[in-house]
Amino acid sequence: MLNFTACKYFLEVARLLSIRAAADRLHVAPSAISRQISKLEHEFDVQLLVRHSNGVRLTASGELLAKHMTVVFDRIDIAKGEISDLKGLKTGRVEIATIEGISRPFLSENIDRFRQKYPSIEFRVRIRGRERVLEALEQHLCQIGFIYDNFSHPSIEEVGKWRQPLLAFARPDHPFADGRHLTLEDLLPVRCVLPDDSFGIHHLVKRAYAKLGATPNTTLVADQFHFLIDHAIRTNAIIYLPLQAALTEAQTGQIVPLNLECRDFEHRYIFAIVRRDQQLSPAAAEFLKFVLLQFSKGEKSDAELLAKLRKL
Repeated sequence: MLNFTACKYFLEVARLLSIRAAADRLHVAPSAISRQISKLEHEFDVQLLVRHSNGVRLTASGELLAKHMTVVFDRIDIAKGEISDLKGLKTGRVEIATIEGISRPFLSENIDRFRQKYPSIEFRVRIRGRERVLEALEQHLCQIGFIYDNFSHPSIEEVGKWRQPLLAFARPDHPFADGRHLTLEDLLPVRCVLPDDSFGIHHLVKRAYAKLGATPNTTLVADQFHFLIDHAIRTNAIIYLPLQAALTEAQTGQIVPLNLECRDFEHRYIFAIVRRDQQLSPAAAEFLKFVLLQFSKGEKSDAELLAKLRKL
C-alpha cells in the first residue's frame, strides 16, 4: 500500500524540482524526503528522479506518477471540502494565487468579510505576477486565480471579470495633473515607473508606446506595486496601474488619475480564473461566488470614484 507521506513528499519535489526546496517548504530534513522517495521507487520498481547539481529532474516514470498523484491529492482536497460542506462550512481551506493589484484592499477586505460568516475557513494567498498566477493554477498550487489583462491557456478558463482600465497616476502637483485632456503622445517624454515583465501591465504599456514608435521613459522597474507607487510619489513620476492597484493612495489624495485618453488602455479587466478540469471544494466554490458578486458591484463604484477624483 502506498505511503501517503511518501506521495506528498514526492509531489512537492516534482513541483519544485529540488529536494532541498521541498524540504524547506515542508519543514523536514532533505534526508527524510530522500528516504520516502526511495520507498516509492522500491514500491514501483523504477527510478522516479535523477539528481544533478542544480536539483533534480523527473524520469518519464516520475512524470507519469506525479501527474496521477496530483489528481489523487485534488480528489482528497475535494473530499475534505465535501465533508466540511456537510458540517456547514465549519472547516475548509481556500488557496488563491493573485496579482498584487487586487490584494490590497479588495481581496483582504473580502476574505475578512467571508470569514466573519465562516470563521473556521483558512486561506492561503500567493501574490505574484500574471504568468506565475497561471503557472500556480496549472501546477495545482491553488484553486482560484486572479489576473489582469487578456490571457489564453488551454487548461484554464475565465469564470468572471471586472473592468479595470489602465490609468496613469501622478502626484497632485504634477504638471499634467491639472485636469487637461491628454493623449499618450503627450506623455512620451515624461518619466514613469513600471512593474517588471512578469506583469501584464509592463507589456501593455510597452506595446502602446511602440505603436507611437517610442519606448517608455522608465526610471525604475520593480516587481512590487507599493514600492513603485512610493517611488512615483517620491520622484513625481507617472505610474500606470488600474484603479484597484492604487486605491488606497488615490483615496487619500497622494496620487490622482490623469485625464488620459488611450484606447489601448480602455478595455482591460481583472479576470477570476480556475482550471478547466477542476471541481472546486465547497469552501472555494462559496468564496468564488462571494467574490464574483463583489466584481459585479465594483464597476459602478469605480466609475463613481473616478468621476469624483477627477473633479478634485
